[in-house]
Amino acid sequence: MKVVIAAAFLVVILATPEDVRAQPEREPPLIEPDVKPEPVDQALVDSENFEVAAVVGWLNIEDFGSSFMYGGRLTYNISESFFVEAGIGFAEAEETSFERLAGDVRLLPDDDRDYRWYHLNLGYRLLPGEAFFPGGYVFNTNFYLTGGAGATDFAGDNRFTVNYGAGYQVLFTDSLSLHLNARQHLFDSDILGEDKTFVNTELSASVSMFF
Repeated sequence: MKVVIAAAFLVVILATPEDVRAQPEREPPLIEPDVKPEPVDQALVDSENFEVAAVVGWLNIEDFGSSFMYGGRLTYNISESFFVEAGIGFAEAEETSFERLAGDVRLLPDDDRDYRWYHLNLGYRLLPGEAFFPGGYVFNTNFYLTGGAGATDFAGDNRFTVNYGAGYQVLFTDSLSLHLNARQHLFDSDILGEDKTFVNTELSASVSMFF
């Protein structure tokens, strides 16, 4: 049986045309494609760990209307995921609805309407991604959560304040970025005659630089 199989295999080899058994090497194409890789300049967080930002936005002070706010933040990047942030902000409380309806009644003098807060927060970047802009521009982004504690100076008193929120960062270069933030500031007070927890909402934007 083995002899028959070997004989059949030999017949197949001998019967195969020589041009099939020995394929010639392919000739190179007449036109070589001129393809060159395009360099990509990818903006990442710079090697510097500190980041300083100028902040502007809008602060809704419960019962006292919404006001323009401004401030600054200093951030230390512990790692690619975690950072520590120290910040300060300023605003001015508007009149309450009661004051507007009552006419000359003033719950707070003008000096006590100055609203100032400062905080120390811990942040965590959890959704890195990319943002696409017209013209083929692509920038790295980060979505992050932040929370911490500090104090608020308002209505002639200093109050312990807790804050938390979320932010979105767009890295235009390795040293310049834009932040969009939404945060809540909570403190207990009896400004209006009874103890209550004030929940003040911040919507802000900031431009930051690494150094």
